[in-house]
Amino acid sequence: MSTANTAERLDAAIAEFFSSWDMFTTVLAIILGVVLIYPLLTRRESDTHPFLLARQAQVAPVRQPGHSAVYRAIDLPHGYPLRSGLGVKDPGAPRWTAGRAGDLRDVWRSAARGAVKDDGTLTGEKGKILTVLGRDKVTEHELDDLTLGINVVGQYVKRNNGQSVAVCLSNSVELLSAIFAGSFYGFSTTLIPYGLPQDKLNSLLSKTSADHVIAEAGTLDLDAMQATSQSIKNVIWVANSSSQHMEWSANAPSGLSVASWHELVQKNHRSTNSEVLPLDLDSQVPPVSIFYPAANGGYDLVKYTSGNLISGTAGLQATLLRAYKLSPSDTVHATTSLTDSYTLCWILAALYSNASVSLNSVAGDNVDLIQATALSRPTVVIASPSTVQAYLEHPTTKLPSGLSKYVSKRTLQAGNLPAKSAGTLASSLASLRVLLIPQSTNLPAKTRLSSSTLHTLRSHLQSRIGYALTTPLVAGAITQTNILDYRDKGARVCLGAPLSSVEVHVSGDEEIMDTHTPQGKITVRGPAVVGGKITLDVEGQVDEDHTLLLP
Repeated sequence: MSTANTAERLDAAIAEFFSSWDMFTTVLAIILGVVLIYPLLTRRESDTHPFLLARQAQVAPVRQPGHSAVYRAIDLPHGYPLRSGLGVKDPGAPRWTAGRAGDLRDVWRSAARGAVKDDGTLTGEKGKILTVLGRDKVTEHELDDLTLGINVVGQYVKRNNGQSVAVCLSNSVELLSAIFAGSFYGFSTTLIPYGLPQDKLNSLLSKTSADHVIAEAGTLDLDAMQATSQSIKNVIWVANSSSQHMEWSANAPSGLSVASWHELVQKNHRSTNSEVLPLDLDSQVPPVSIFYPAANGGYDLVKYTSGNLISGTAGLQATLLRAYKLSPSDTVHATTSLTDSYTLCWILAALYSNASVSLNSVAGDNVDLIQATALSRPTVVIASPSTVQAYLEHPTTKLPSGLSKYVSKRTLQAGNLPAKSAGTLASSLASLRVLLIPQSTNLPAKTRLSSSTLHTLRSHLQSRIGYALTTPLVAGAITQTNILDYRDKGARVCLGAPLSSVEVHVSGDEEIMDTHTPQGKITVRGPAVVGGKITLDVEGQVDEDHTLLLP
């Protein structure tokens, strides 16, 4: 009896409910259904497991008094050697071997050879090297022609008994070729920042003891240079295509031999082999030195061994996980100068990975990001913090707002990258998948980007970001944010975990060191460090997830 009454009451309640059903109820029901069901149908696995973000570095089990524990990349436990090489596998070497550490010559060999399958066979895919000229012209360089240029210039320097070459060029294929020519033919190269005043340039040249100088045509006062740098006996001009018809070797000062790059290549292209020199494991690769801005307003010289640069390159490569590694389908565009080791190591990584490289002579701290990438449409961009900040503040940059901002924020909180929006797809950054930002310890604190700024940038560009702490005394970088870490930590400056080419600890007050978030002067050690170990005049703090913060 009670069961029948319950059924009757339930039937009456249902009938009463549906008796008041109208169009508005239908709309509300549909909206409620969409809100509840849509997340279930569109749900994706997060790009990385949250546990990997909770602890992003290996911590040594012991520490010294006044020092924090030593922090390493999460894939290199303590007791194992730091990453010092590329793992180059020579033809015929067993597949299970680790491979050689490699040197700068192996980078160009890989670029000229092309991509290789796991079984050692060539795929036929090669990266391109592009030069962006202004807003309407892109020049593609054949790798065989660049190899010819490397051999011609290398042999020219050796015929003149050259031991050291100073290079003062903007980002260009000739700058890269000069570095590789030195590695193949056994002379050291010194890179001098481009665009310096004549007196400053002559002052830096006098400190190099170089016997050859490679510079853009017409940028050097040869008489003034000869007066201050008596060791220089040979000058190689690099002329752009519009001025190659001029006679650049005429009216040279007495005792100074002047030639032009393009004329050397034209005169010797028949007698010089365009093949990469064969492997010679017994010869040593000379160092690459770079002048960098010092705190006192002058310039200091740092000398990178080939081992430093290769270790830094390998460490940066490892920051891109397997699914996101550089490949022949990528185009890497640098808006920063190749005289910065972070930029140089990423370009070396691109060449070794057979990715395409886009070079623009306009490079520095304040570059228009949209115009610089308009023709190359890159997938990976290297840009300074100032360039990134200027891009965000530009009047034409439309940051996400309203519903778009809310959806992007929720997607990032779920551990996924938002899909490209219509506005992004219409810009030159439509293909961008990774933005790399070096934060040098030599830059003022006002240039530092907060985690919220990176979050805004990530939401706007719908691309992953690697924000790195760099110093001229470390090839590559010290730390870099995980490109899959999409968290917003507010106003804090978050610079990620150590690269696998270095290990890091901070030193200071013992009471602070004995906490979960020690803070103090940063000490870096590893094969990418010039001299093996340095202590920076910069304080850092280790966060609870074992990443580095700048207070």
